[in-house]
Parts: sequence; structure tokens; C-alpha cells
Amino acid sequence: MRRQIIACHLAALLLPLQVSAQAYPVKPIRIIVSNSPGSAADQLARVVAILLTDSFKQPVIIENKPGANGNIGMDAVAKAAPDGYTLGLSAPSTMTINPFVYQKMPFDPAKDLIPITQLTSIPFVLVANPKLGVKTVSELISYGKRKEDGLNFSSAGVGNLGHLSGELLGMQTSMKLLHIPNKGDAPALMDVMGGQTDFMFVPLPAASEQIRNGKLALLAVAGAKRDPGFPDTPTLAQAGIGGVVVEGWTGLVAAAGTPAKIVEQIQAALADRLQAPEIRQQILNQGSYVVASDPAAFRSFVTAESDKWSHVVQASGVQLNH
Repeated sequence: MRRQIIACHLAALLLPLQVSAQAYPVKPIRIIVSNSPGSAADQLARVVAILLTDSFKQPVIIENKPGANGNIGMDAVAKAAPDGYTLGLSAPSTMTINPFVYQKMPFDPAKDLIPITQLTSIPFVLVANPKLGVKTVSELISYGKRKEDGLNFSSAGVGNLGHLSGELLGMQTSMKLLHIPNKGDAPALMDVMGGQTDFMFVPLPAASEQIRNGKLALLAVAGAKRDPGFPDTPTLAQAGIGGVVVEGWTGLVAAAGTPAKIVEQIQAALADRLQAPEIRQQILNQGSYVVASDPAAFRSFVTAESDKWSHVVQASGVQLNH
């Protein structure tokens, strides 16, 4: 009789754990975005939130935590309970660049965050001031090498993807380059169009309108393949510059220790929905391409990108103190 009572007590204790493990999610989920409301990342997160809400029948709330090149938001994700109820919209800065350019990081993305899925890929392009008179990458390089003081290039800020892309181009071509940082893509592009700087690497969505109206010269697509919107523009590799592949991206991550079953459940909930034609088109209208990879593929991708940009940071000496 005593054994039966003990068994009943144990069963009663284990039942909530079993229900909890099987019933995810049973309460609202939040997605932390390291960008301001209205940004491209914020818009994408809201699409993801709608898809997860529809799948899980639980509210999915967006929480914006901008600052420190994304570190503030991702630190909150890294320090959240590993239960699948706090997710983070990740980007190259927080996962593959900041760990190498910041002398101190509040978290280690490789140890403190677990990849769920790469959501999108965002093409970068190489654009120049039209008044330079260069129409190809080889013409830009020849022009740069003829100038005794070299060329200068814009970026959205020190240590971001656009900055490191310029450094990588300089390494691959032996061009003498001077980096001119700015506070965002828009003012950096204004400098290129105004002639204060010669060129820059920029996400295509941020520059497509200026390219089409002739205010910027599009020299190459920095990704692995040509962009359908500009089919006549070669990739950097096709233009003869190997080893410079630059693509922005977004992904979904959670705190390390989140059960694999929950990670797989979240990824599975998004995979098919992101590939739906109307969702793919909606995201394409925002300037991105759907990827929807599985956790293992996303982890491999992040590792490869980290290796690439760590070498660029080390060779260029880029450092941030805060």
C-alpha cells in the first residue's frame, strides 16, 4: 500500500514535467530584435511572429532592444531562460563580427546562443560614385592603383559588414584604401553620391532606387550569384575578384540549453510557411531572400562566416573598445 502511495506521488510530480515537455508552447513567446521599430529587421521579425502565432496558437510579441551594434538585444537572449519562450533575431554583427571587433563581449554567441534557422539572405553590392567614370570592378581597381593616395570608401559604421567588406577588397586587390565610417547606410550612401567618398559595399535594398536612377554606379554583386533584379551585373567572382563573398542575413536563435526538441519544433513551424509563395514575395519585397535552413545548416553557416570575418578583423586590426 505504501509503495502504491509513493508511486502515485511520483506520478503526480512527473506529470506536469511531461505535459510541459509535450505541450510547448503554453504561453506567449517573445522575439527580441536588436534594431529599432520600423527597421528592416523589425519588419521581418513581425512576419515571423505572425507565422509562429498561426502555427502555435500563442501570442508572439516583438521586443526591440537596439544598441551596441546588436549586443544589448542578443545579450538579453543569451541570458534568458532556455525554455523556448525567448527567441532572438540574429544578424552578422552579433554572431560573426562583434566577437572579434569588441575587446569585451557580454556574451559568447558560439557558447551562449543556439541556432534555430537562418531566415533570410540579403545581397550586398559594390557601388561607386558615377563621376569616377568607372563601370566595372577592374576599372575601379585600376583607377585606385593610379591614385597616389588611393581611394576612400564609406560604411554604415566601424566594424560592420560593409566596413569589413571594403577591408577584404583592399586585401584581395592590394589597393590603398581609407575607411570613412558613418552612422547608417543612408548617410554613407549620401557621401558616395556626393563625392565625399568613392565607393561602398551596401545591402542592395538600401541602394536599388539610387542605382536605377543613376545616382550610383553598380559595379558588382558581392554575393555568390547574380541578383535577378540586375541580371547583367556580374558577381565579384565573375569580375575576377575571388574570395570576396558578402551577404547579409538574419536568423532565429535561442539561449543555449534550449531543448533540441523545442528548437526543432520552432524550425519546423517556420520552414514550410516561409516557403509559401506569398510569404516569399512579401520578404522579397523587403529586399531579402528566404533561406529557412535547419539548425545544423545554420550552425555550419555561422561557423564558416565567423572564420572568414575573424581573419579579416585580425588582418585589418579593426577594434572597438565598448
